[in-house]
Amino acid sequence: MCGISPCPLLSEIKRRLPQNEITALAHMSGPSPPSLFVGRFGYPNVRVGPSVSWVQGSDCQMPSSGDPADLFGDPLEEVAARHTNLVTGGRKMATTSPREPDEILETTQIIAMSSGAVDVELDFHRPVPIGGSPTFDTMSTPLGPSGDLVSADVVSHANISRKVDSVANETDLLANEAMGELTSSGIGEAHISRILSSGLLGKEDNRKLVPTRWGITATDDTLSRQCWARVRDLPSLDKSMVFEASYLDNKFHIILAPGLWAFQMLEAWCQGSVWGSTGNVLDDWEEMEPRSEYANSITGAYYAARLAVLEHMEAIGRSGACMVWRDIGPGYWAPVGVWLIRETVREAMKCKPTVFDTLSEAISYVSSRVSSPEEATQSWFANRGRQTTLDVF
Repeated sequence: MCGISPCPLLSEIKRRLPQNEITALAHMSGPSPPSLFVGRFGYPNVRVGPSVSWVQGSDCQMPSSGDPADLFGDPLEEVAARHTNLVTGGRKMATTSPREPDEILETTQIIAMSSGAVDVELDFHRPVPIGGSPTFDTMSTPLGPSGDLVSADVVSHANISRKVDSVANETDLLANEAMGELTSSGIGEAHISRILSSGLLGKEDNRKLVPTRWGITATDDTLSRQCWARVRDLPSLDKSMVFEASYLDNKFHIILAPGLWAFQMLEAWCQGSVWGSTGNVLDDWEEMEPRSEYANSITGAYYAARLAVLEHMEAIGRSGACMVWRDIGPGYWAPVGVWLIRETVREAMKCKPTVFDTLSEAISYVSSRVSSPEEATQSWFANRGRQTTLDVF
C-alpha cells in the first residue's frame, strides 16, 4: 500500500514470528492440513494448487481438519506461524478447468474433499525459497512460500465422507443447494469453501474454480442467507441484549434487538494498531433482507459475523435485529483471516448477555465501552427506529 521497500509492516511481522533458516526445495513430501489455494489475479486464468507443511514435528502441525477455527484461543504468533509453514504449489489454469481436470487439479480436489490431513508429494519447476516473508490477507489465512508445480500426487488415503463424495458427484445440483445439504450434514464452512473453490459444486457445465478469497465470502453469504430464510418468520425477541467477546485484541460488542431483520457492522482500527491508526469507523448495513450489493467497507468480515449471529438466532428460535461493533487494537499485528471474526462472534453468543428493556439503553451501554462512543450513538442502527411510523397516529 505504501510502496516502501522493504515493507515496514511485513518486516515487523517477520520479526515477531519464529525464525527459520532459509533454504530451498525442488521436491517435497508432507501432509496437507488439508489446504489449497486458488488465486484471483489474472482471472479467469488463475493459479491453483495444494498447500503442504514443510516443517516436521508436533509443535508445527496444523489442525487435522484443516479448519483454522480449530486454532481459536491460540496466541497470534502460533496462529500466524502455523499457516506460514505451508508451501503452496500452483499452476495457472482456466476457471473452467474442473470440467476436464488435469493431474494437479485432481490432486487439489481430493485434498478439498478430505476431512483430514492428506500426504502429498510436490515437484517444482525450480527450487522454492523457504523461510522468507509470508503473505498476509485480511480474508484468508496467511500464505507461506509458493512455487510453480511440475506434478502433485496424493500418496495416502484421503478421508472423504459419503455426503461430500455424493454432493461432489451430483452434477445436477445447484451450488447453493449443495451447500445447504453439506451444512445440514454437519460439514463446516471452511470445508465447504474448499470444495467450492476447487470447482466441485454446481451443475456440471457450470462448475468453475473460485478464488479462495471469493469462495470464503460466497460460503458465508450463502449459508447466512439460508439461515435468514429460516429465522425471519420466528417470533421476535422481546428485549435487547448485548453480547461481548475478545480474541487477539479484537473486541466485539453485539446488540440483538426486537423487531424486523436489520444488520449493521461497524469496524474501528484503533490508535496504535499496526494496520491502521486513523481511528476511522467503517460500516455496512442491510434492512429487511440480506443485502444484494457487496459490503465494500467491511468486506468479508461482514458476512462472517452475520452468519454467526443468524446461527444463534436460529438456535434460540427468535428473530430480531443486530448491530456488531468490532474494535481492532495494536495486539492484532498480523491479519489471519475472517474465521477470527466468525469464531469470536460465535464465542460471544455462547456467553450470558447483558439484558436491557430498550434499544437505547443497549446503545448507551455499548457506546460507553467502544473506541468511538459518538459513532455508536449516531450509527444507522441506533437511529433507524426513530423514524416516524404509522403506529404513532
